[in-house]
Amino acid sequence: MMITGVKVTLILLAATTVTSLVLGTVIAIMRISRIKILRVLGTLYVEIFRNIPGLFWILFFYFVFPDLLPWGLGVKLNSYLYYPIVAGILGLTVDNASYVSDILRSGRLAIPHGQREAAISTGLSRVQQYLHVLLPQMFRITLPPLGTRMVHNFKNTSLCMAIAAPELTWATQNIESLTFRGIEATTIATLFYIFLAGIMVSMIILLEKWWKIDVSSISHSKA
Repeated sequence: MMITGVKVTLILLAATTVTSLVLGTVIAIMRISRIKILRVLGTLYVEIFRNIPGLFWILFFYFVFPDLLPWGLGVKLNSYLYYPIVAGILGLTVDNASYVSDILRSGRLAIPHGQREAAISTGLSRVQQYLHVLLPQMFRITLPPLGTRMVHNFKNTSLCMAIAAPELTWATQNIESLTFRGIEATTIATLFYIFLAGIMVSMIILLEKWWKIDVSSISHSKA
């Protein structure tokens, strides 16, 4: 049960890290778009999802979302064995993406306007400007707060126990109720959370150092 909990926790972490990063990037670009309707929609998204607890969205996608779909599809979702995991991924994604968009938006605003003007002068399209010039700098500038947010998202995977997703916290609780060996289970779970969070923080620090070295080497070669 503990091994299954670790596997599900890692699945939740990997899936929501990717999906929330992609969705958060899209929302951040919408919020700084010249098109008013996109700015309004992006701001509305952030205000709604950031100001409502993440647990609410997990419960929403598990209990409410299937009922909003056509009847046949909703029944299939409810009967799907792994739907608690899917609902957890959806809930964590929409919650974490709102914070990611805020972080990336601040990174975009910190980029000098001349960077974009230089990209335009080289003939890059708007999509190419983001892919080759703006997005790499946005991620580089916001790496520390973005990494902290992803660690926080990792800890939020434990909220999925509310919908019986068999992640590590749920497994710990069930081991306690079945075997009364809660101390051993809780100790193992605690060590796992500390270990994986430490790995994530170390990777962020190494990536930040690598990017700084990369920037300095480029600047030196240009000189």
